[in-house]
Amino acid sequence: MSCSRGLKCCLNLNHVLVIFLVVCSLFLVDSLAVAKNVNHHRQESGEEDTCDGVRNFFDTINVTVPDRATDSGSICSGRCCSNATEDELMVKSTNNFKQILRHHTRSLRGILESTATIFRENVIQLSLQSENKTLNLFNQVYRRMSPFSRQPISDLYQSIRSHISPNSYTDNLDIEKVVTNFFVSMFPVAYHHVVHAESDTHSSDFHVDYKNCLMHTFEDIQPFGDIPRTVARGLQQSVGAATVFVRALDRGADVLASTEELDSEYLTHKCKMHLLKMSYCPECRGVIKGRVKSCYSYCINVMRGCLTQYVGSLDSPWTSFAESMERLLGLVRSKEGIETVIKTLELKLSEAIMHAMQNGPELEKKVKKACGTPTLLPNEKSPIPDDRVQQSGMPQKWVSPPDTDMLHFLVTIDKSKEFYSKIVTSICEDEEYEREDKGCWTGEKIGEYTHGVMPTGANSQKYNPEVPLENPYRANTKINELVDKLINLRQTVANAISQHSNHIDSDKMQSDMAEGSAMWNSDNTDDSDLDGVEGSGSGDGGIYGRAGDVPFDTTRSPAMHPGPGASPTGSGDSVRISCLLVVSLVSFVGLAASNH
Repeated sequence: MSCSRGLKCCLNLNHVLVIFLVVCSLFLVDSLAVAKNVNHHRQESGEEDTCDGVRNFFDTINVTVPDRATDSGSICSGRCCSNATEDELMVKSTNNFKQILRHHTRSLRGILESTATIFRENVIQLSLQSENKTLNLFNQVYRRMSPFSRQPISDLYQSIRSHISPNSYTDNLDIEKVVTNFFVSMFPVAYHHVVHAESDTHSSDFHVDYKNCLMHTFEDIQPFGDIPRTVARGLQQSVGAATVFVRALDRGADVLASTEELDSEYLTHKCKMHLLKMSYCPECRGVIKGRVKSCYSYCINVMRGCLTQYVGSLDSPWTSFAESMERLLGLVRSKEGIETVIKTLELKLSEAIMHAMQNGPELEKKVKKACGTPTLLPNEKSPIPDDRVQQSGMPQKWVSPPDTDMLHFLVTIDKSKEFYSKIVTSICEDEEYEREDKGCWTGEKIGEYTHGVMPTGANSQKYNPEVPLENPYRANTKINELVDKLINLRQTVANAISQHSNHIDSDKMQSDMAEGSAMWNSDNTDDSDLDGVEGSGSGDGGIYGRAGDVPFDTTRSPAMHPGPGASPTGSGDSVRISCLLVVSLVSFVGLAASNH
């Protein structure tokens, strides 16, 4: 009996020993599997055990990487960057962000500045040619009055150029007064030519008192009919619109230049942190530069979040300004525009003189009734007509219009609508970013980026998974000044359009302008007004559609390096579960056998 019991005890001990050995073996297999999984994960991520592979990269950007950082940075959690290194890299990534923005604004600013210069030079050249043609016309057709008309003609054209020339803007544009003064000063000259065209007295001039009488009665006598009003109205509208056009180009370029000087203090800490993550964190973890790209959608969210906080409030007023400039350019270059008006000016002036000559007898009656018989200066002789005027060297053929340059500007200004939103797409479409959002840097690990892409607009950016909009109406004096400048520019352009075109309903224009002013009043802006502000042609609609299944998903993907106490996910968990099931099964079988 005792032998039987002893044998049974031995069998039980053997069972326990077998179970113990099985459990140990399974834990050994589990440990090997976990180690293999971690090693495989590192190989996939490109992460190295040392920082030797990234040292050259950091040297190129003047950042020193120690052989082994004393402490891993709190943002990248990489062995190659300490907190101090991360601080240095954050400054660099922030400066890179500003440099990218500056690159895009300078490109657009250059187009605005060059367009203003080309358009201005073309108008000035046209005015010089027109002036020369007018002087030649008077010298040939109205030869006797040519010497007296030369100065008024030159003054008229110089006044036109002074309005369009750089640094010569006049706030109170009064071309009508300039034109009226021209015809008033031409009245004594034209009347002298009409009355004494066939006599020898043309060599004498009117007495100054008689000239003054003629000029004071100009409005009553109307020697040139309605032609002065027609000329004045055409020049007022065309020169005024052209002046507003070049002024708006110059000041629009100034706004863009001012955005380049914005201080980085307007960027939030989260923005700067993600700029660091996107630019340098893979290298801080030992991943050699070029082995992994940042995910496209991650880039979109980071850049869109940063730009919305930084200069996002400029997007809508800039778009409105761009739209108004398109319309103004269409009017400026129409058949009522400054180019056509200047080219036909010589004919209008000649037409005015012909009108006075054709109505000579009636005109003489009116003048004698108002001023009496002409008083001449007996010893005064008129200057000799200058036959050399037509040999001034000015080409007779009109200068070629800048059609190509204006078309280029029109295409550029159209593309510039929602300018700052489109910068994001332009940046993230670079080959440095992975369009498929798989096997790329997500900001936390190398894998698939699963967050949704937030559309443009302040309301949507509040839910940005990377850089949410913080305090969207935070006081920013510099930005507010630039917004005001754009609003004022748009208003000035709208006024010029209204004055230039007789087909625009003034009531509708005032309504549009009032609506535009209210649009930028952030205090009265409802969230719904800003929700999903995304114009056609932004180039990123498809992105949101692809990631739109989880547009507001803010869950984080597992980190590349789990923190203390965190358990790895993936194949390691599966091995553990399998081991526990096997151990439980073996134990159950062993106990059942022993009891049996």
